[in-house]
Amino acid sequence: MAISIKVLGSSSSGNCGLLICSGHYYLIDAGFSGKKIKEKLVAYGLTLDDLEGIFLTHEHQDHCCGLKVLSKHQNIKFYANYRTAQAIEKRYQLKGQWSIFESNKPFNVHDLEVLGFRTSHDAIEPVGFLFKADHQCCCWATDIGCITPEMAKILIEADNLILEANHDLDLLWHHPSRPQYLKERIASDTGHLSNGAAFQFVKNSPHHLKSLCLAHISKDCNSIDIIKRLFQPLAMEQHFDLEIVDPILE
Repeated sequence: MAISIKVLGSSSSGNCGLLICSGHYYLIDAGFSGKKIKEKLVAYGLTLDDLEGIFLTHEHQDHCCGLKVLSKHQNIKFYANYRTAQAIEKRYQLKGQWSIFESNKPFNVHDLEVLGFRTSHDAIEPVGFLFKADHQCCCWATDIGCITPEMAKILIEADNLILEANHDLDLLWHHPSRPQYLKERIASDTGHLSNGAAFQFVKNSPHHLKSLCLAHISKDCNSIDIIKRLFQPLAMEQHFDLEIVDPILE
């Protein structure tokens, strides 16, 4: 059974992934307008009618703004934990076709095993996702302020990992126009993962990665060149494919 994740976009402007599993199609978050999501699906020969569900990590706008349109499609289930579902319904005034899961407990969707695991972020009950099918394992882990020991045990299971590398700490702290409170929020353990923290995890963890995709990159406190200089030698040394999602292309 083939399983893969295509990142349709990932930055503070919007986050959305396409999970493909043996002819079944799902989104991970819906942080673009319904119109933009439709346009992005065209590249894969898909329409909204082909989608069977959306796995939702948390309630922030850059992960949910397309849900109003998608909630009108009865074929699309919304997979979320209870507190996130409540927060989304209240914030966006919508009624989705909810399928509620319990965080940190695996569940099945067709032949796909799914784990919504707790993450460290300033949302009501944020999660990342681990997807397993046969002997393949994909993981989506963005919007995380730090990698806890519990999260690390889950992330190292992934063959294919989408991981946040949000900011370069020097660029963040010396940014001329960002207020101090925002810098502190981003750099906190419930904010966003830095290049250095992501690098140290990949370098030092006993993983078996085939591919690493770095996502949710800051447009003004990071750069593709900085990330490449840091991660490309590690990718060559540890023999995994490296992809970097350019936030400028959103």
